[in-house]
Amino acid sequence: MTATILARSARAASGLSQSELALRSGIAGSSLSLIEHGKREPTFATLETLLRAARRSVVTIPTVRSDAARIAAEISAVLRAGADFSGTSSGGAIPVNSNEGWAFLHFIQLADNLAAEVGATRVGLTLTEPAPTGSAPWDTAIAALCEYRLNADALPVPAWINRQTGSPDTPWEPRTEDYDIPVDLAQVPPEFLSRGILIEAATLESV
Repeated sequence: MTATILARSARAASGLSQSELALRSGIAGSSLSLIEHGKREPTFATLETLLRAARRSVVTIPTVRSDAARIAAEISAVLRAGADFSGTSSGGAIPVNSNEGWAFLHFIQLADNLAAEVGATRVGLTLTEPAPTGSAPWDTAIAALCEYRLNADALPVPAWINRQTGSPDTPWEPRTEDYDIPVDLAQVPPEFLSRGILIEAATLESV
């Protein structure tokens, strides 16, 4: 995880504004803004100061796979891009012709990453609360996915995941193709269905 993602995620999870975190940490607001936007690489000491001010600390886990916070940042970047992308997923299974399609591929990468790890390492990939992606449904989908993978092995679920309750009364599903295929609600895991996220379990496999 980059310092940018770590700093932004920590502040978002703490509920502090940039000015509040700057005041608590003693680091100039302008410097904090540059760090959060990836325009300045902080020293470890500076990053540690920011994290402590946000009541967070650095924890290392034995994996090189991207965690939920990093994938959320990648989804956010795609959604903010403004112009549609085009192409095909690496396996050729999904025609990717929109920002939503690329966001979905990052989402599936997180599904793969979580499935590939076990025990404490899987939990570790979900510990850092992601900063908002700019899309409430995607924020909810990420939380649902994390809970789904953790529940599969009866692992503890971080508190931030439980706070993402979604909007069950207004169901949402990612649009990944140019045509609509009805979702079989019986195939949607309860972690998703209870939040109004309509993604079937079979869809959470690598593409």
